[in-house]
Amino acid sequence: MSKFNFKIIEKKNLWFLISIIIITVGIGSMILRGINNQPILNYGIDFIGGQSMLLNLQDMENLPNDHTTIIKNIRTILEPYQLDKSSIQLIPDTSASGKKTLSLLIKMLKLNNETSQSLLTDISNVVGPIEVLEIDYIGATIGSELRKTSFTIILVVSLCLLLYISFRFKLSYGLSALCALIHDALITISFASIFNLEINTAFVAAILTILGYSINDTIVIFDRVREYFHKFKKTQTINNIINLALNDTLIRTINTSLTTLLVLLSLIYFGGSTTKQFCTILLIGVLAGTYSSLFIASPVLVKLHPEITEEENDE
Repeated sequence: MSKFNFKIIEKKNLWFLISIIIITVGIGSMILRGINNQPILNYGIDFIGGQSMLLNLQDMENLPNDHTTIIKNIRTILEPYQLDKSSIQLIPDTSASGKKTLSLLIKMLKLNNETSQSLLTDISNVVGPIEVLEIDYIGATIGSELRKTSFTIILVVSLCLLLYISFRFKLSYGLSALCALIHDALITISFASIFNLEINTAFVAAILTILGYSINDTIVIFDRVREYFHKFKKTQTINNIINLALNDTLIRTINTSLTTLLVLLSLIYFGGSTTKQFCTILLIGVLAGTYSSLFIASPVLVKLHPEITEEENDE
C-alpha cells in the first residue's frame, strides 16, 4: 500500500475545471482566428496545399555556426513575400567524401515561377551559393483529403482503444479511458492553437503517439482499481478504493512521465529544428496524458460507479 493518502477523487471538480479552462482558451483562440478571416489552426502545406523547397547551402565556411541565426535570416527574407510564418528547417548531413553539408527545407504557400526565382535569388544573396535539390508541390485537394484521412485515423484508433479497454476490463472503464483520450487530444490541439504550432502530418503522428502513451498509463491505474475493488468492495466506498489505487500508482506514474519528459526536453534543446516541434507537441501531450490518467479518467470512472458496481458483481 502507498504511504500517500491524497484525496484526488474528492477534488474532481477542480481537475475538471482546470481542463475546461485550458480547452476554452484554446477554442477561444480558434474563434478569434475565424473572426479575423484566418484558418482556425495553423495548418501546414500538408493539409492546405503549397510547395516545399529543398536547397543545399554551398558556402558552409561563411555561414553562422548558430542555426537559429540562419533561420532568422531566412525568415527575414520571406517576410516581404508574406511567407514569414512558413516552416523552415536546417538539415545537417555528411557527404560520401566525409564533407559536412547543410540543406535548407522551406515549406510555404505555392508561388508562381517568377516569384520562386526571385525568392531563390534573395536567399542566395544572404546565404551564398545554393543548389536547388528539389521543389515539390502539394495541391489543395490532396491536402484536404489528407486532413480528412488523418481525422479518420485518429477516430478509428480511439474507437479501437475503447473496444480494447472494454474487452479487457468493462464498458465503464472503456468509456472513462475514451474521455481521457478526448481530453488529451483537445488539450494538445488547444495548446497548438494558443502557441500557433503547425498542424501537419507530424502533428497527427504525435497525437497518435500521445494516445498510446496515455492509454498505457490509464490501463496500469485501472488494473489496480479492479484489483482493489475485489479486495475492498465490502469495506470501502468507491471513492476510497480509487483513491487507494491512484496513490499506490502515483510514484510509478510520476517516474515514468519524468523519464519521458527528460528525453523530450533533451531532444528539444539539443536536437535540430526538424524534431523540435514534434517533440514539443509530444511534451504537451505527455503532460496532458499524465494529468488525464490521474485526474480525468478515474474521476469519470467514479461518475459511473453504479455501473462499475453492477458489472463487477456480475463477475
